[in-house]
Order: sequence, then C-alpha cells, then structure tokens
Amino acid sequence: MGVMLNNLYYVGHRWKFRKVIPAKLRPHVEGQITEFVRWLGSGQKNDPVILKKCAEAARECEALLDLARKRAAGHFDDLTAELIAHIIKSERHRLLAEDEENRFDPHEDHFFEEVRRQVAGVTGVEFNDDPDRRWSQRQETHEMLLKAYREDYARGRISDVVRDELEEVCLAHGLYVDIRSDGYGRLARAYLSLVIENSVASLKRQAGEPVPTPDPPPPASAVQQKSAPAEAQGLTIREMAEKKLDMNKKGHSTTEATETALRLFESVSEGKPMASITRREVAEWILLLQQKPVRPDKEHRQLGLRELVAAYADRLTVPRLSGKSVNGHVSHLNSIWAWARKRGHVDRSLDNPFSDQRVEERLPAADEGFTASQLQAIFDLPVFTRGERPTQGRGEAAFWLPLLLLTYGNRPEEMCQLLVGDVFFDDEEDQWCLRITDEGVHPVKGARHIKADGNPVIRRTLPITKTLLDLGFTHYVEALKKSGQVALFPKLTMKGKRGYLHASFATWWGKYLREHGAIPETGNKPLRGFRDAWTTAAARSGLTEEEREWIQGHYVSKGKTSNRRYGVRDFGSKIDDITYKGLDLSKVKGWQY
Repeated sequence: MGVMLNNLYYVGHRWKFRKVIPAKLRPHVEGQITEFVRWLGSGQKNDPVILKKCAEAARECEALLDLARKRAAGHFDDLTAELIAHIIKSERHRLLAEDEENRFDPHEDHFFEEVRRQVAGVTGVEFNDDPDRRWSQRQETHEMLLKAYREDYARGRISDVVRDELEEVCLAHGLYVDIRSDGYGRLARAYLSLVIENSVASLKRQAGEPVPTPDPPPPASAVQQKSAPAEAQGLTIREMAEKKLDMNKKGHSTTEATETALRLFESVSEGKPMASITRREVAEWILLLQQKPVRPDKEHRQLGLRELVAAYADRLTVPRLSGKSVNGHVSHLNSIWAWARKRGHVDRSLDNPFSDQRVEERLPAADEGFTASQLQAIFDLPVFTRGERPTQGRGEAAFWLPLLLLTYGNRPEEMCQLLVGDVFFDDEEDQWCLRITDEGVHPVKGARHIKADGNPVIRRTLPITKTLLDLGFTHYVEALKKSGQVALFPKLTMKGKRGYLHASFATWWGKYLREHGAIPETGNKPLRGFRDAWTTAAARSGLTEEEREWIQGHYVSKGKTSNRRYGVRDFGSKIDDITYKGLDLSKVKGWQY
C-alpha cells in the first residue's frame, strides 16, 4: 500500500503523482480518464528533483482540469487577431518543415526498390514499378488537395477536413474554442488560405524550386490564453510516453513494445530531458542496438545495453537485432516525440532527434502464403466436409474463422473479436455486411482493438460474399441472436499475457492441420497464412495495392494517399473479384441449425 502526501504516492520504489478526476469533469477530459497519473522516478520524499516534478505534475493536472471546467461551463478562449496570426505563423513553419523532412527521406526509395526486386519474379503479381513512385504519389496528393482546397475557397465554405485539422491545431496550442464564434470563422478562413499556400509551395518543391521553411514565431505567452507549461520541456521521454499512453489507450502489444524501446534507450541516456537529447546520442544508441544480441543468455538479461553489447563483442556467431527490429524501437520513440510536439508539450522549433534515423532493412523473401494444394487440403478436412467440431476448435469457430480469413485476409484477432452486431443487413445497399471496428465491448475480451485504434479509415465495412451466404453464415448469426449471444464466436477464450482470443485457437488449428497432413510440419503460419494467401490472390485477381491495403486494414499515413484526408474510399465491393486459382469449395458442407 502506498504512502500519500498531497497526491504523492510511493509505489514499487518509485514516486508517482495521482489525482482522481471529478466524475462531472471526466466527460470533458480527452480520453475520459478517471485519474491523472505521472510517474516521477525514484528518490527520497524530500528530494528536490521529486518535489519539483510533483509540482510540475500538479500544475499540468490543474491545467487539464481548468480546460475541462471551461468545456463543462462552455467558456471558450478568445481568438484575437494577434493569437490567430501567431497560430498561422506556427502552422506555416510546421507544414513546410514536415514536407521538407518527408521529401528528403531516402528510406522509402530504398524500401520500394527492395520490394520491387523481390516481387519481380512472382508471376501474376501487379506492382507499380515507376522509379519515381514516391514523387508521383506526392505530386498526385498535392494536386488533389490543392484542387479541393481551392474549390472550398471559391465557394466560401470550410470543409469537415479543415475543421478536423483545426481541432488538432487548437489542441496543440492549448485552446478551447467556440466553433460558432466569429474568431473561429476568421481562424478557419486563415487556415484554409494557409493550406492553399502550403500546397502551392509543396508543388514548387516538386518542380525543383527550393522554397525555404520559415522560422517558427517566438512563444506567444503574452498572446495565447493557455500554453503548455514551460516545465514540460524538462520531462524525460519516459514521462512523455506515460502522458501519451494515458491519453491514448493502446493495446498490450503497443504498450509492451514502447516499454522495451524506452528501457533500451534509458539504459544509455540516463533519464535526460527530451529537449536535451541530440541526434548524435540517438545515432550512437542505434549503433548499439545493431550490435545487441537477439536472445542474450539468462545471466545477461539484466545488463544495460552498453554492457550487454560489450559482453558479446567477441561472440560473432550470436545473431544480432535485425534492421526491422532496430527501426521498430526508433519508430516508437519517434512517435512519442512527434505526439509531444503536436500537443505542444515540447517547442515545435526543436528538432526531433529520432526522425530520419532509420537503418537499412533486409526484407524477407516474398511469402505467398498457403499454396493452392495446401488450401484445397485444408478445406477438404472433416471440419468442413463432414461437420466435425473438435472440442479444442471452440465450436463453430473451427468452421467459420478459416472461411472468414480466406475471404477477407484480415488479422486473426479482428475476426475472433467480432460481435453478433457486427453482421447486419444494409437496407440502402441491399446487402449483408460485416463491420471491422474497435468500437463496442467483447463479453470475454472487454475493449476491442484494431490497428490505429479510433482512426475511421481503419474501421471498415465489407460485404458478405455469396460464398459465405450460400454456406449459411447469416443463418449462423441469426441463431446466435436468438440464443442471446453477443460474441460471434462465444466459445473463444483469452490466452497469454496479451489477452488474445485467437491464441488458443491458433495452437489447436496448427496441430489439426499438421495431424491431417494439410501443411508441412514446418514453414507455414497456420492461421495468419490466410492473410498472405489472400494478398497473393487479390493481387492476381487485379486488385490494386490501395484497394488491398484498405480491405486488409493497413494504415496509410498522411500524405501517402487521398483516403486519409478526403473521405474513405469504399473498396469493399472488390471482395467479390477475388478468386483462388485451383481452389474448389464444393465439398464444404453448409452450416445448419
């Protein structure tokens, strides 16, 4: 049990600041958190460093509560002419700085070339071999955005896209604004003019004309109503990560991966404030990561990164971290820095030392997933052709899960966590549909998660195919409804520290396939192999890369495609175009009550 003094607790040899958010204010706090928590580190209770951090956390918490009180009471910040001018200058610097940073990132060209080389020998796979693909995508995106922005300006309207971006901008500047006010209208018009100006500047850069990035304006402490406390500049990257994770609840795997990256960086950075981290320090850390053994001996696992590398310096045959793993660690810390800058916790003029620090990756050989003969052997098994339901197959999941994965190529966990309500008849489209989302609560798992939780681009609705309808999928769903079930696969249980529903099913499924000789003893991913097979089949069926990415739920970052900023393109209808050459499902026995 912790010891408390003015919201200061001592837990697990570390101090933390904790304050409960009043229930009436929770709906007005981003993320609707129930308590405000900041870990302050270890030390004595009267340690000046701990006391200072505690005071900083208290001020940050009070600022958060003040904002919530304003939201609850409807008290808005005044968007004066001076404040609007400051916001526009800040955003002009940010937009052009981001464009310049992305423009000179060489790793995407390298990645494209490696992928092109690997798939060149795969028969029937469509791939864009334009050597200027990255330039062409930027050109198309900027031209499309400029056209849309100018149409909005010409007609005197502020689109939902601009309003959504302005919401993020105001949040980053610590402002709570009334979208019906004259000040907001002036800000929206100024911002629309700015994005037009920025698109024109970006297209000039596309044509080879150097357009300088303006310096950021000085802090607007005398103008801005609310700004991030100056003390936030002294937060460590771990403290900022905890702030980010508190605000944006992520799945176990993301939290775990972030913790690993933080631990590895902290072992060499000694808890430095974010603002004092240099590019050279990050580069040296990356060099150590490249020398880190993948699986150190048990007696070495508690060593710091530097000591661990030294201990294995002469053991040249021990495998080291791959470029992909190194880039994963860098990416997690880069996202923390980017989030902190976006939210105004660090000065936007500061260089992100984790950006543009990727190392070369050796991409794995192209994986086509299950072969045609393996797929046929799988769907000729008794669970499909004779109605067998092995106990470990978790009831009807043994039958429907593989068929759903074959049809949609989605992640196994996305299918396992489906609810009965995710299958519905769309009267407007006159068809049955399947919704992939992170919304709603699973009766066993609780909160559901998908990649990029909360992003409406990743939430998607797909049509139920004729094959699934003919096999009785909607009849199965109706039977579940009548019996009062909530989960689409009610017999699935969670397994492992990550709490995945597919984990125990995957274990049985792999054993079942191998016992029946459907796949070799090694070399296949028994459940996730459907995802690779689907990608191959979709490409050979003529679906474009963008269509495949959308259906499978791959997150497409800002600037890569128009999907992210100007509406979701519904590519679900393309599902019916996908065929698996050589696969005959005529022996599969349809589902019956």
